[in-house]
This record gives sequence, C-alpha cells and structure tokens, in this order.
Amino acid sequence: MKTVQALGIKAPNSAILAENIIKNGADDGLILTLSPGSEEGLENIAEKYGFAFEMENSDKQVVVRMTKSQAVELDVTGETCPGPIILVGDKLSSMATGERLKVKSKSSEAIEDIAISIPEMSGKVVEKGTDDNKSYILLEKVEKTTSTSTAVANRDKVLVAQSNGIGNAERAYATFIFSKAALSMGKKVTIFLLMDGVSIAKKGNAKKVKHPAFDRLDKLMIEVIEMGAKVYVCELSAEFRGMKQDDLVKGTSLAGAATYITLLSDPTYAVVNF
Repeated sequence: MKTVQALGIKAPNSAILAENIIKNGADDGLILTLSPGSEEGLENIAEKYGFAFEMENSDKQVVVRMTKSQAVELDVTGETCPGPIILVGDKLSSMATGERLKVKSKSSEAIEDIAISIPEMSGKVVEKGTDDNKSYILLEKVEKTTSTSTAVANRDKVLVAQSNGIGNAERAYATFIFSKAALSMGKKVTIFLLMDGVSIAKKGNAKKVKHPAFDRLDKLMIEVIEMGAKVYVCELSAEFRGMKQDDLVKGTSLAGAATYITLLSDPTYAVVNF
C-alpha cells in the first residue's frame, strides 16, 4: 500500500494526484495525508477504482485511506502470556505501512494487553469490539515516530512494581502507602503486581495482613483503588499460582508482559519497586 504526504496540495489537484498514483502502481491501496479541505473529490476517485474510502480528520491534516485489501486475521485464543503479543509482533513486522491486522481471542485481557502495547510496535488501534463471542482488536501498521517531547523532565505518573506479596508485610504496605501519597500529590498511579506480588490481589489474602499502626491491607488497597490507581496483576504469575480473573479482588485486572514492558518504557513514569 502506497503512502503519500501531500500537505499543501488543494482540491481538485489532490484528486488528480490520487488518480495518477493509482494508475501508476497503487493497485492494493493508497493512503494520502492532506491539508484540511483538500479531500474534495477523493471519494469519487475511490469509487471509480473500486476502493473502500475512509477518512480521519484533525485540525492540522486529513488522512484518506483507499483500500481493497481485507484485514489479515489472527486468532490468539489459547495462547498464554506472552504468546499473543509475540505473535502480533511477528505478524506486524512482515506487514507494510497501512495494512491492517484483526486480532481475536476469547481472553479480553489478552486483547487489552495488545491494545496497551501496540503503539510501541509501530501500530495503532483502529477498532475494538466483540465478534462471535471473542474479543477483537483491529490494528493498523504505521510508521514509527521518534518523540522529541520533554517527557522525562515532566514525569507526572508513578509505576509501582510489587513482586513480594503478603509474605513481606512491610513491602506490601509500602506499595499502597507510597501509591496513596503519589495520588495525593496529583500523580497518576499504576500498580503492577507480579511474581509473589499477585498474592495481594487474591480475594481474602490482604485481609490477613494487619500492622498495628495502619488499617488492614485490604482496606488500604481498596482506598487506593477508589482514589484512582490502576492495579494490574501479572497474567503469567497468576497462572503459575492457579489464579484467574474471578479470583481477584474488585478493581484489579489481569495483564500480560507486554503491558508491563510498555509501562516501564514510558518515560513519563517514575518507577518504584517493592
């Protein structure tokens, strides 16, 4: 699929350009990036050559897609973490910019894991939904861009990684005490429980942990969740311990390795390990 930047070219010249590109080899489709208002006439060109027509608008540009190809489908049902994201990464690496991949799974957690990590893999999420009792995500291969932001200097999020669990009460309490402090400072907090840390999220476990100077651990955890913290539970670690989503306390959710790596790779996060 051919991708062309045509900012500054106005209608009807944009339609003439699109037709010339299609005539000269863009048989499988064309993606045009234009200035707003330059899309006039392009839908007629798409119809003329049998292409589906899609358009995305923003203040600074319009992206027009003309394509004949259907999305490639990949069913990752039954694959355990990190299998789904590896399969998706392998498939995307062989695809051209603009091509689409529809990933299905009976595990909504696997699909969510892919959605979170896909920007790190030269992809973007086009659509999410349910089809034939399976969750799916429609992805598009995009050019990977290098950010020039000052994210490192303006970190406004905290990632708390907990790998010890209820066996180490001090670290278990610290996970939520530090998170509560960060939330109180206006930070966005994500907690990732992995290895023995997943024991904290199992129903009934945190009730067993009580320090004389603090509320029970389960009450502290609920308070932090209600304050807005996102709590992920490592899918692989949970599986090692026979834990499923139904075994977890409300407000926590299973997530795969790709989610954890994506969080660690985000320069806007300050990372704290317990």
